[in-house]
Amino acid sequence: MQGAPSPRSRTMAGKKRTYTIILAEPIGAMPADTLHELRLTLKEIGEACDGIIATNPFWKSVAGSDLVLDVGPWRFVYAIEGGARTIIVKDCKRLR
Repeated sequence: MQGAPSPRSRTMAGKKRTYTIILAEPIGAMPADTLHELRLTLKEIGEACDGIIATNPFWKSVAGSDLVLDVGPWRFVYAIEGGARTIIVKDCKRLR
């Protein structure tokens, strides 16, 4: 007789692989709270992308496109690589 699967195995079985966030641009002078907010926002963007099917026109639209995200006085340019499940921050600059 087999027992019920452990709560851990049920959680792991249904868990999707998250998007990897890559900071390609050095961000040494950035405040820690801005970096934290950036990571949280990009994580949410990756989670939203999980709900978009591969045949959706969204993926053609973002392929090779640069996207912009402003966090406080900082502007980040990033790209989403859906097939690789990667979000790459390509550039950042202080706006004010």
